Amino acid sequence: MGSAMCRAQSPLPVFDVVTIKPHQPGDTNTNVNRSPTSLQATNISLKEMIAGNFNVKAWLIFGLPPWAESQKWDIVAKVSEPDPAVMKNLSRQQRDDMVKALLMERFGLQLHMDSKVQPVFEMTAMPDGVKFKESAPPPKNDDGTPGKNPGASMSTSDNHMVAHHIAMKAFAENLSYRVERTVIDKTDMHSENGYDLELSWTPEMLNNGGDNGSGQEAPPPIFEAVKDQLGLKLTPTKAEVPTIVIDHVQMPDAN
Repeated sequence: MGSAMCRAQSPLPVFDVVTIKPHQPGDTNTNVNRSPTSLQATNISLKEMIAGNFNVKAWLIFGLPPWAESQKWDIVAKVSEPDPAVMKNLSRQQRDDMVKALLMERFGLQLHMDSKVQPVFEMTAMPDGVKFKESAPPPKNDDGTPGKNPGASMSTSDNHMVAHHIAMKAFAENLSYRVERTVIDKTDMHSENGYDLELSWTPEMLNNGGDNGSGQEAPPPIFEAVKDQLGLKLTPTKAEVPTIVIDHVQMPDAN
């Protein structure tokens, strides 16, 4: 695919008061806070900023220099004279475009979209079937008409995931970040109410087959957990997936 410089749509509000400083070592927490008129990011790399604002998985960004992942930054950006009505009506995409414009101006970022054949996992149901259930339909309204679907919800804490009304495609997308490889839904499961599921696992680097420090047996690695707890299988293969290729980037002038 041809190279093209990504440009924020105009006329969008511009972050015209921007401070970018190298993050001081010692703090490992990364925080990103947005308001209608500002952005504050602490201890964040350029690679993380690109992934978050261009809606691409970090491992599918190609062409970045090593510092774009290792160097962390503190970024504060504001719109100095915002129009409240305009800011209130901005979409998520438009807010992302404002950040893209900032990255282009301060980091000299130029990139283009591409697609590459990459290692992926195909997610399929085990022969004996899955071990989770379709979500219950919403209660009917008083007049007997179908109730409103509550929408998908997912919470993850300490490698324990609980999801309700989730589509298999959305679950595969979330699972991609756990295994750091694109997961493609091949289950052919398409309930309009979604599915309820629960999953517990131990990261590979921590799993030693023993207990979890509380006298209880530790959960298995995520691949085993997906198979044993959900009845789903992740099969390695290759497929063409969307990627981002960096054409130019440079260190910003710290201020």
